Amino acid sequence: MQKSARIRYGVKRLRLETFRNYELVDVVLDPGFNILVGSNAQGKTNLLESLYALATTRLLRGMRDYEAIREGAPSARIEAELIDTGTLLGLNYVRGGRKRAILNGMPLPRAADIMGRLPSVCSSLADMPIVAGEPSERRMFIDLELSQLEPAYLRHLAHYKRALEQRNALLKSAQEGYRDPEAFIPWEKHLGAHGAALRAIRTRFVSALAPLALDVHRFLGSGETLDIRYSPRDAAMTESEVLSALDQSRGQDIARGTTTIGPHRDDLSIEIEGREARIYGSQGQQRTAVLALRMATLQYGSEALGSPPLLLLDDILSDLDEGRRSRLVDWISSHAGQAVLTCTETDSIGEAIMGRATIFDVKQGTLARR
Repeated sequence: MQKSARIRYGVKRLRLETFRNYELVDVVLDPGFNILVGSNAQGKTNLLESLYALATTRLLRGMRDYEAIREGAPSARIEAELIDTGTLLGLNYVRGGRKRAILNGMPLPRAADIMGRLPSVCSSLADMPIVAGEPSERRMFIDLELSQLEPAYLRHLAHYKRALEQRNALLKSAQEGYRDPEAFIPWEKHLGAHGAALRAIRTRFVSALAPLALDVHRFLGSGETLDIRYSPRDAAMTESEVLSALDQSRGQDIARGTTTIGPHRDDLSIEIEGREARIYGSQGQQRTAVLALRMATLQYGSEALGSPPLLLLDDILSDLDEGRRSRLVDWISSHAGQAVLTCTETDSIGEAIMGRATIFDVKQGTLARR
């Protein structure tokens, strides 16, 4: 459990303009541990969310981009100077418009073009659906992590989603009248190629993640086994197998108006002591499993990238019992590079981190370094 000597992925300086409840913030972050302390609804999570948005282009809470804009303001901006490279990474939000990604002052064609420049792992109380929720939640977990860690994955995912949208549109139009089967073939070829690539990368990722998650789960002191596996909904894994399955399912897909074959329907199996965690796991077991998944992803990212991704922890320590909290703090202290943690009281952090952390007090959208 040795921590990387060099921190490559993190933020040196962060600037927020009319983002959430912040009017203006310009702060230099510590390359190690940063703790945001304050009462609820003061802006701790908002600041952490700005870093998450730069990493993933998504808001941590809420799916609508306009929610990022401070009430009464026409726009919002996030800008960060990255550790190691000095790259300036930004996101601009405009009320009534689309968000734009900015790289060194230049706008990028798509917001997704900044993904991978600030790889991160984020854990919050909103993570529970990864274990307890629907398959879409687990697919999102896989997609967001791999899109940050592997540029090829993001390209395959974008092409696959585009082809899936087009084939589904053809399926629905075929319900209203005859469509030449040849119209489906170009999109099905894209689904075959990119779908097979997605499944191959996902399978490799989950296979590597499984033993890491088991080790973390054991370290946290549960005394129980944790088994994760990638679970395709159909047997078509190679490009030719996907193409054949799509051809054979076209009739029933037209009747349903949607594509029933492919990685967009797959799941991640999570079992504790051989039983499906979603159904049989207690809330405490599910929470420990989620933490193990997130910390295993941090370790996987460290090994894949050569340095730990940015770690974001949103008020998760106070929700753990003393034993698990102490062990998680020890694990983070050994494995994290730059980390940003939020809490209402520093008592939950532990000396292993507090002794070398920079602490910021957050109050009513203002930030003050202690």
